[in-house]
Amino acid sequence: MSIPTILPSGQLHPDLVNNAAFVKHIGGGAAQSGQAGQKVHQAGADALKENSERLSRDFREGRMDVVDLTSRFAQSSGGAEDGKTVIQNRPSGGLIVETIDPNVITAEDANRSAAAGGATHGFFYRGTDFLLEAAKEYAALGENEEFAYRNIADVNFVRDALDFFTNGNYSQSDVNAVQEQMTEVVRELARQIKNGEAPDLSKLQSKLTIGGADVTISQLTDMQKMGRELSGAFNGITSGSLTANNIEAFAKMGIAKSLGNYYGGGKGEIGKLFSSAVDRLYENGVAQVEKAEAWARTASYAAGTSGSKDAVETELGIAELFSKLDTGSKTSLEESFSSVLSQVRALVRGYCDRCDLRTSDVGLAGATDNLSKFFRDWAERL
Repeated sequence: MSIPTILPSGQLHPDLVNNAAFVKHIGGGAAQSGQAGQKVHQAGADALKENSERLSRDFREGRMDVVDLTSRFAQSSGGAEDGKTVIQNRPSGGLIVETIDPNVITAEDANRSAAAGGATHGFFYRGTDFLLEAAKEYAALGENEEFAYRNIADVNFVRDALDFFTNGNYSQSDVNAVQEQMTEVVRELARQIKNGEAPDLSKLQSKLTIGGADVTISQLTDMQKMGRELSGAFNGITSGSLTANNIEAFAKMGIAKSLGNYYGGGKGEIGKLFSSAVDRLYENGVAQVEKAEAWARTASYAAGTSGSKDAVETELGIAELFSKLDTGSKTSLEESFSSVLSQVRALVRGYCDRCDLRTSDVGLAGATDNLSKFFRDWAERL
């Protein structure tokens, strides 16, 4: 379900009328370049998290027509009872840009979102249970019976896999060829069942040809999982008011692109196709932010709510820097991350100097610490 955005005039966002952008909310109040972080009770921080989760849940389930973020950013200040404090950096206006429709829970949802420019794909949500079902059927065939198992899950998995890796450059003959190869996958899986083994996709040797590259079903499902996780970095972007949250969000967009390139770099030809596909997700995410900002700055009330153009340029600059990490090796990836982190600090300091802010006002130290942890966690997995 598409969630409408109500403008101050009471009208629907024009792009939503045209089923285009995923701009979900125009922040209230006059937008400024940034706002100092505020100390809040630990209990207040917990309430902030609880309110955010509740709002996100209600939004996904269609119980809200407009996303009101007041409760997320309006906690009172003070010291915690245990003497600890939490620094909550708060934006004052700007745009919330969903680069992926937040209602995506199925492959069909993801494909609709992608068709409207969203940074996702139905391939990420296709299951492989149909392979086991087909293998069980094949294993039960008699000597004079033929295997002719086909269902809609089979066809959709093949089509979405081809579409993701080739950017839509595939034909019906490609679909037919991969389906025939899937039959060999099923036969191999059936042999495991006949031999009394537990079905295991990772042991299958049969290859599928996707975009001219050969890949096992296990490798394909690994890439599917990786793509779904990386695409999460392109979702729920707040833009136009530089804060710790925004610094982290845009940095993670860029990091996700670089991680996709690094992961794909060690996977041969299919890995190159995967890297290119992740590049397209990143480009779609950036395009949604740019589209939202361009629309906001042309609106009649943009001066009051669209946020700082300088902030948006800084945010996108952060994403771009991290999107170009050196992915030639694990060492170069880690070294370039440290170098880019320093460049991002300098970029944010420049923004703060121009806007007469301290870096603590935009939560730079906390954001960079969180990004270092985020990157380390990913580096350990790759």
